[in-house]
Amino acid sequence: MKRFFITSVLTILFFFPSTRAQEEDIHLATISTDYVTKTYDLVLTLNDRKLIDAIKTINNKKKKTKRYGIEVLGKPITLVKAVGVTLISLRCLNFTTSKGCDIEIEYPSNLTIGSFKTFNAKLERNENGWQLTHKGAPFKKLHLVARKVLGLLIGIKRIETH
Repeated sequence: MKRFFITSVLTILFFFPSTRAQEEDIHLATISTDYVTKTYDLVLTLNDRKLIDAIKTINNKKKKTKRYGIEVLGKPITLVKAVGVTLISLRCLNFTTSKGCDIEIEYPSNLTIGSFKTFNAKLERNENGWQLTHKGAPFKKLHLVARKVLGLLIGIKRIETH
């Protein structure tokens, strides 16, 4: 009986490997700013059927990864928070695991007057794989240009893509 149990467990482990091992990560973009040297990577995780399983952000300075599963992608995801307040958030609109989504990034234009703006992009699948686009043009870099007064950061002037 003991031998049968061990053989059964080994058979299950051999024929049914973990689905996590079959995930594939695709680098979408690097996010940078002219205010600090820290950068983030935005990464798409696909499951074994090549469908979206999650979006990850990787803090390249701290080597810290945050994973956002498909169950939360339709809600605003906080990317940057300060003093308990969400500064930059990302939300997927009309999300599907096979086609992607419209991406909406909300950011502070001027915190002194509470002004926020929105940057729109798309996460889409094409014949070459997955990519981010802005106004139809693909990009791999998202650069935040700081709005400063007397050297103090008060918001983001604009977001550039490259």
